[in-house]
Amino acid sequence: MRLAYSHIKVNPFREATKAKLQFYKDIGLRVLGFACDPDPGDDELYRLRDLFGELDLEIGQIIPHKQASLLHPDKNILLENRKKIARTLQICRKLGAANLQCSIGSLNSDDIWGIHPENHTQKALDMLIENAREVAKIAEDNQVMLAPETTLWTIVNSIGRMKEYVDRVDSPLMKITFDIVNYMTYDRIFESGRYARCALATLGDRIGAIHVKDVVVTNDNGYKGHIHETEMGTGLLDHEALIGVSEQLEPWKVFTIEHIRDERNIKPAYDHIRKISSKIGHTWTNHHCTREKCG
Repeated sequence: MRLAYSHIKVNPFREATKAKLQFYKDIGLRVLGFACDPDPGDDELYRLRDLFGELDLEIGQIIPHKQASLLHPDKNILLENRKKIARTLQICRKLGAANLQCSIGSLNSDDIWGIHPENHTQKALDMLIENAREVAKIAEDNQVMLAPETTLWTIVNSIGRMKEYVDRVDSPLMKITFDIVNYMTYDRIFESGRYARCALATLGDRIGAIHVKDVVVTNDNGYKGHIHETEMGTGLLDHEALIGVSEQLEPWKVFTIEHIRDERNIKPAYDHIRKISSKIGHTWTNHHCTREKCG
């Protein structure tokens, strides 16, 4: 897989300059992802594409503007989400981005990642798959992979449902973004490596991208523990296992560092992942590798 960083801190279409992107390149990063503008013009798209090319950078995951989901209980919002995803897939194609990442969806009308008592039902999963099949046709038209992200609270909320989702949608360009931190529970967090190995053994190349961050447990209320994200390398996540199992996936896909809120912590996070990969003899794929061609 290609080591990447997501959520760059500048608006790529309005604010990206050679100097601002050079900041990430100087750290060692060569594949960058970002949230998309609502509707950039072709001049802005090609300026950004040329800027990445001039700096020898590649584009990883793109997120639709203000996010979007593959299922929503409001039919009007669902239609708008589909249009937003379709437009972002076109942008991905023009920019040569690895894939589009959106929310898998929730029946919560106020939050596309939100809790809803029916998210875990088979009915919700069937509705999601029916809609995703229509969106998959748009992904295929653009020849861009769509890899939605999931959590314990979304409609797809387990390894088994990830597998069922990808298999039933049955499109070569509809995969899953696997974020192991989104699935940490009290009985997994101290054995996250085992969970990673089980997930990859079951899902294989149904996974379109991997997100990597770190996680810790705190006793916020005395007897009641809470799981929180934390700075990379300071928590409990078994990054060695996650990097190791990533070798099973297609080389052009992205292994993406994310949720680094303070830019001063990007280099330490990158260095942490590089140190572990060096320790286990793991080699990251050349950043120019694509789904069509790896050299």
